Amino acid sequence: MKITLHYIYDPLCGWCYAAEPLLERVLASPVRDKFTFEMHAGGLFQRMTLPQGKRAMIRQADARIANMTGQHFGQPYLDGLLARDDTIYDSLPPIAAILAVGTVSAGSEPAMLQAIQYAHYREGRAVVQEDVLADLAQSLQIDRALFVGAYREILNDNIQAHLDSTLTLMHYAGAQGFPAFVIQKDDVLEKLGHERYYGDAAGFTALIESKVASDQGEHPSR
Repeated sequence: MKITLHYIYDPLCGWCYAAEPLLERVLASPVRDKFTFEMHAGGLFQRMTLPQGKRAMIRQADARIANMTGQHFGQPYLDGLLARDDTIYDSLPPIAAILAVGTVSAGSEPAMLQAIQYAHYREGRAVVQEDVLADLAQSLQIDRALFVGAYREILNDNIQAHLDSTLTLMHYAGAQGFPAFVIQKDDVLEKLGHERYYGDAAGFTALIESKVASDQGEHPSR
């Protein structure tokens, strides 16, 4: 039986930042070699500024995330990006960057997502800008020129097909928003209830291990 863990996310989604420790722990699990991992991005924001009321709602959600998970929101983000009226929110450039590092160095997508989230939420950097994204890719030992070439091609030509495929997966998996974790066993999709594991990465990893082990006659590690 082929088992795939699908991660449906948006790089500028605060709750995906909340789920970052869950993803990191799962990908370090002893059963990681027993399932395929795929990331699917959605375009939550597309080249827009946010009114003050929307940013106030985001600030409240960020505070809740920090309390639930311990995830850090830096002052350059809280008092900089989030406070400014002219901050551009656009999911497509960071999505293209994540896809681009995967074409240059297979398997680097989770590390690039984490780097983008840390740059945005902790350092208040403008992750919609090509030079910032190239700096992040380079920090992961990705060749800058190769990254920029792949990034521009994906952003200009291929990104909509990826977004469309994400929406199709969300439809069939019953996922209503970001983030979502979906286990696929052969052709059967199961959306996992990750929400109760915010702040409990070990518990979520145990859930994934049990799902994997149950189809291979094994007992999940504890």
